[in-house]
Amino acid sequence: MQEYKIILIWEAIYDVTDIADYIEEEFGQQRADRFQSDLKEQMQNLGQFSTAFPRIQILYRGYSIHKRSFPPSIIFYIIMEETKEIHILRVLRHERDWENILLQRSTYTYPE
Repeated sequence: MQEYKIILIWEAIYDVTDIADYIEEEFGQQRADRFQSDLKEQMQNLGQFSTAFPRIQILYRGYSIHKRSFPPSIIFYIIMEETKEIHILRVLRHERDWENILLQRSTYTYPE
């Protein structure tokens, strides 16, 4: 089984930072660090087992966006089969209006 390369776009990086800041403020640095460590593990699992997980998809602007629950968050990503990459688009908390948030963004920005 080929491993997929994980690519986080800027919006996902900002999402993770915002969630970690909130967790640190509410629950302390140790819990925020654990959240980030657990999230990194989940993303690595996506890269190794992307085809093994159930694919919950949202058709959006011609892309099939996959959604993976990672309480208290949801990881939104697309699978680029031709390049063997997974692009993490957003990491949003469950209670956020994620459908509206995804509709607001027409393009995503990639780190260089």
